[in-house]
This record gives sequence, C-alpha cells and structure tokens, in this order.
Amino acid sequence: MSKKGVRYILPTLVLFMLAACEVKYPEDIIQPDKMEALLYDYHLAQTMSTEVTGDEYKRKLYAEYVFDKHNVTKEEFDSSMVWYTRNPKHLYDIYSSLEERLTAEVEQAPGAGTQNRTAAQSDTIGLEGDIINLWQGQPLSLLSATPLMNRITFSYAADSTYHTGDSLVMQMNVHLIAPQKTNVRQTANAAMVVEYDDSTFCSAGNKIEASGRYSIAVPRNYDKRIKAVRGHIYYGDNNPQARAKMLIDQLKVLRIHPEVDEDAE
Repeated sequence: MSKKGVRYILPTLVLFMLAACEVKYPEDIIQPDKMEALLYDYHLAQTMSTEVTGDEYKRKLYAEYVFDKHNVTKEEFDSSMVWYTRNPKHLYDIYSSLEERLTAEVEQAPGAGTQNRTAAQSDTIGLEGDIINLWQGQPLSLLSATPLMNRITFSYAADSTYHTGDSLVMQMNVHLIAPQKTNVRQTANAAMVVEYDDSTFCSAGNKIEASGRYSIAVPRNYDKRIKAVRGHIYYGDNNPQARAKMLIDQLKVLRIHPEVDEDAE
C-alpha cells in the first residue's frame, strides 16, 4: 500500500474509533444536558419546598412546576433516574457540573446550606395511621465532602398521636458515585436518637461504605412514650480532590404504631 493510501486510511480509522467510544444514551431517557438543567431546578424547588412545612400539596406543586418547565413527566424523570443510577459514571458527570452551580448558590446565600439540609427542625408532626413517614425534606439529596453539603439532619417533636411502644425506622437508597480509577474511600454515618418522656435515650446507627438499600431501626419500648426524634446522615471521603459524591433517594423516617391485639382487648 502506498504512503498516500495510508494517509487517507489513518484519519478514517481514528474517526471510527472515536465514534465507537461515544456514549450511547437510550432514546427514551432524558438526555444529559437536559437532565442537568432539570436537576438544577428540581433541587432548588425541593429546597424551597422544605420551607413549606406540613403542606404536601404545595410541595407537589413545586415538583410539577419543574416537570412542566422542562416538558417532561414525573414518570419520564423517574425512569431516567433509574438508568442514570445504574450508570453512575454518567450521573457523576452531570452532578460534577451541577455541584458547581449549587455550591455557587450556597456561597451567595451564607447559612442557606445548613437550613436546606435541616428538615422540619423541631416541628411537631402528627398524622393518623399505623405507619407514617415523618420525613418532610427532599426525596432526592446529593452529599459531597464540600462543607454544608456533607450532611442531612432532622429533628421532630412528638405530639399526642405518638403511642407508647412506637418504633422508628430510617430507610434510604444509597448510590456512591466516584470517577473511575480514582483512589477514594467513601463513608457515611447514619443514625437516629429517640428521647423518651423520662429523659432517657435510645439510639441506632449504621456505617455506610457501599451502595445499596439501608434500614436503621430504633428498638421499640413498650414502657415509655417518645418525646423527640433526631437523626443525621454525615458523608465524608479521604480524597476531596476526587469530588466523589453520595446520592440518596427514597429517604424515609417511619413512625410505626404497634399492632393492637384485638383478642387481648
């Protein structure tokens, strides 16, 4: 083969290899650029909604406004998030860009980060039912080693709807996100503390070091009534330069009434 022929073939091979390395995103998911813009508005809307304590209708309106703005449905958003969480590298790329914008918002509003990560601080939550989700904050949260962005905290005061023997369970899905080939150890500490009416305490916690579904339960006490519930999730890693992150979704804080034995009555 002549040198002239090689000169034509080599650029063609390079273009072919580059095309083969391009990421193929499914057509039925929200594409990365649009997903980043949507998530930016979504997180801001969820942050604003945490200030609307006890008004679930208004919180839903915030989310619906974001979906309408970006011309997507909640179902499309949920299914797209399923794909991205199963492909963490692409989700990491989106959140790496998104974090810069969110961090800029925090810097422009000093103290906002702490307020946004504290859900319904010291509010009285009282609803009817055997199992109640007390969590009033964001259903989807991103934690990083950046100060003010590395924690979620909550505190709820009990009211007359709490019963002796109630138990508390914190549940969440955790996705640890880090660049490939990066030496970073990601850990988080999640815990709940229950204070009883006689000023005694009971706690439960878990160390998180891998992606998965987590459940933390405070043992039921049939002799004492709950006075308050507090909890936290703290994230950290050993390599801040890696800009690793922890994505939490479907976070719930469940208050569970004990089952009533009707025969015993």
